[in-house]
Amino acid sequence: MRDFSSSEPTADFWPPRPSRFWSRVLAPLERYYVNRHYRISEVVADGAPELWQRFGPKDGVLIAPNHCQPSDAHVMTELGRQVGRQFFFMAAWQIFSMHGGLDGWILQRLGAFSVDRDGADRRAIRQAVELLTSASNLVVFPEGEIYRLNDRLTPLLEGVAFMALTSQRELERAAPQGRVWIVPSFIRYHYVEDIRPRLEAAMTQLEERLLLRPAAGTPMKDRIIHFGEMALTIKEKEKLGTSGEGNGDLSMRLSRLMSALLERWETIYLKKFSAAETIPMRVKSLRRPLLEVLADEGAEPAARDRAREALEDMQLVLQLFSYPGDYLAAEPTLERLAETIEKFEEDIYGDIPPPKGKRRARVVFGEPIDLKKQSGSARARALAADVTRQLEKTIQELMAANP
Repeated sequence: MRDFSSSEPTADFWPPRPSRFWSRVLAPLERYYVNRHYRISEVVADGAPELWQRFGPKDGVLIAPNHCQPSDAHVMTELGRQVGRQFFFMAAWQIFSMHGGLDGWILQRLGAFSVDRDGADRRAIRQAVELLTSASNLVVFPEGEIYRLNDRLTPLLEGVAFMALTSQRELERAAPQGRVWIVPSFIRYHYVEDIRPRLEAAMTQLEERLLLRPAAGTPMKDRIIHFGEMALTIKEKEKLGTSGEGNGDLSMRLSRLMSALLERWETIYLKKFSAAETIPMRVKSLRRPLLEVLADEGAEPAARDRAREALEDMQLVLQLFSYPGDYLAAEPTLERLAETIEKFEEDIYGDIPPPKGKRRARVVFGEPIDLKKQSGSARARALAADVTRQLEKTIQELMAANP
């Protein structure tokens, strides 16, 4: 998960600069990287070529998948090659400046452009609209963040639908025969080899990190839940001064800690609670004034320190949000066990761990949403909310129908 405690100022906008030459040159290197680093041995998508035959020559297509793994964009890039289409991507601006800007240069040649996800990035929105009104294929992950939940969809952000609806309205003025489509889709990963020994070793190392006695022989699900409860107890005592053990199940304890942290900082910086909003939206709303404090050269040191503390708490809230209390108890599959352990490793060690073994990535598409039929006289925000609900419902149904 992106580190939300960062207060680095926003970089310049990185526009897409797709290049057929560099795409061909980089394709073998990217496939090697994806196979070696993300351990993806195969990407499959049923019915993908037939799907694109349904779109007209002047149609813009916005592909909206879930966002469960750091490898999702690479999976969609490979899919674009399979269907013979240039896919464009919206990616967090922080990625573009990595390795002295080399990552950004490569991403631009592959069709990616930067976005500041903490605010309304008008440059990125305008770029997305230009692409969709020029019959391009744009991939946007409407969850916004990576929560490592292969089987669970988190609340979608309405900005994706808003961009698509804006594009449809502009397209109707320029090319009335053109349409903008949103394609609900989801990516699911399955391990194709036995990773249980690696899970055992990783869990033992995590337990030793918290000075817990490794519980060899105990079912992996129980070990993971026990470890999570112990880690949560530490954070409860640190942030609340007391543990929530014996006071509700794991889901209730997680919810209570997130609410306490959000309400503390909302009271200070927003002067109100936003309990009706989703957790990610509440975090996003709080980050704006916090970053403004850090960008203010005249701010007192104490104010800056307090803003940094609040940003760290917002990072913690998103980390807690990524651990649904019932995720393993409901269905402890090999993939869910691995996801949870990898999140523990990322949160405790600070680095993104590699997957525990070779995987197969499958992309499933739902019925495209024709925005020409959706647009009308209603306000854009109200339409965006309706389309977002429709998109969320369709992706959830796809996930349920394709285990």
